[in-house]
Amino acid sequence: MDNQELKSIFQEEDRDAAVKGKDGGRRVSIKIIAIITVISIVVMGACFGIGIAVGANSGIKNDMPLMQEVYELIKEYYYKDISWNDFQKLAAGEMAGSLDNFSFIISQSDDSTSTGSFGFNISSNVYNEHIISFVVPQSAAWNATANFKFSEADEYGTPTMDESFDGETEVVKIDEGDKIYGLIVMDAQRSESKFYKVENANSQYMRNIISENDALVFVIKKYVGDGRYSQGYYGFYMEKSVFEESTVYYYDHIGDVGIIKVTEFGVVDTTEAFAECVNKFIADGNKKLILDLRNNGGGNSATLEYMARFLLNNPSDVDQPIIKLESNAGNGKKTSRYVKSSKVDQVNGGNSLTAFPIASKVKDFDIVVLCNGGSASASEALIGALQYYNNTKIVGNTTYGKGVAQRTFTLSTGDLLYVTNGTYYVPTVGEDGGTDWSKCIHGVGFTPDKENIVEERSLSYDKDPYVKRAMELFGK
Repeated sequence: MDNQELKSIFQEEDRDAAVKGKDGGRRVSIKIIAIITVISIVVMGACFGIGIAVGANSGIKNDMPLMQEVYELIKEYYYKDISWNDFQKLAAGEMAGSLDNFSFIISQSDDSTSTGSFGFNISSNVYNEHIISFVVPQSAAWNATANFKFSEADEYGTPTMDESFDGETEVVKIDEGDKIYGLIVMDAQRSESKFYKVENANSQYMRNIISENDALVFVIKKYVGDGRYSQGYYGFYMEKSVFEESTVYYYDHIGDVGIIKVTEFGVVDTTEAFAECVNKFIADGNKKLILDLRNNGGGNSATLEYMARFLLNNPSDVDQPIIKLESNAGNGKKTSRYVKSSKVDQVNGGNSLTAFPIASKVKDFDIVVLCNGGSASASEALIGALQYYNNTKIVGNTTYGKGVAQRTFTLSTGDLLYVTNGTYYVPTVGEDGGTDWSKCIHGVGFTPDKENIVEERSLSYDKDPYVKRAMELFGK
């Protein structure tokens, strides 16, 4: 029975009741029903209006009762006043961050932060040791020498000054592999200071101090190899400086070997800087490339596409699939596409250099990749493609294992929401000899062959055990 048939039945009942006017009871019943209906509508409307008012007042919709309950309790009993806007920002951030390690909200605040940098990258491990993993050329850290020396710390963890140390006669520099033990914040006149022990403290605690101060004394344990550190500590007073910082660096190493270090697959200057490094590598007459992707957490896929075009063996001069990406297009609808190498720099429109395979210009071109547990995402995607197309060897230890990708949304607040949106797969050789796209490295990563595993700290390249093993693979 459809709605029209149902409607006609009610019309007939109403007409019959009017004809039977002498049946007063029937008429009263209809009136009562009508009154009840009107009252119900009024009550429902009032409740709806109240609901809207409550929702507008508290900022919480009716379909989120637990959120409303929590907010009202916090509003009433929390020791500080908290507005609905503050509450929803906290709640939204915690919800996004609880999904996985890669979904989060970045606040686009207008907070004034100091400019410049100290000029090194820090790798923090599960033991909350904060190891210097890379010193940026020509930075404050690159040019710094030790100003102070301290003896072993006392029972409270505070080191004491070694007055006999002369930083001019005993020149000590910062190197990769050194460990930050503590930070000293000094006032503008350097007359008063406060010591913060950061060894065994979480990395956020340390980074907050670094980001909030334009000048610090870094109390550092010098690494001497084989897991051992120097006796005592060295203090390096540094001020933040503005210098030409990049995400890609080139080093002309030994013989026909060059090193390119990529710290991230950024969207600012990575593509153009990488192209410049490739040209320097070729101009120096090098044939063997050590690609250092240690502690490179990935980044932009378009940057990956352009860089891959230089590195992958490509006899047919076509765009080669690097990864297969399966994403959620919305409401669970799955889409699948291949991320391919690209001649054109789709990140930096000002870069006119067309990418080309280095192997097409350099005879006997070969690559070894340096990797570790900080190599993730786009770094791992590139490793997978290099292993498939170039049969590339990797040196170091197991990579992070991030086989998922994120999508970015701009919220109404201007903040950025990163949501894990898909899974990617790397190419391998299938049983039929063709390309198989079933391998996902999420939670697994890439592990070097047994003989290429290096557990030692990364050091400056002239004494780096990773580089030493790469040279052996090149027959050097």
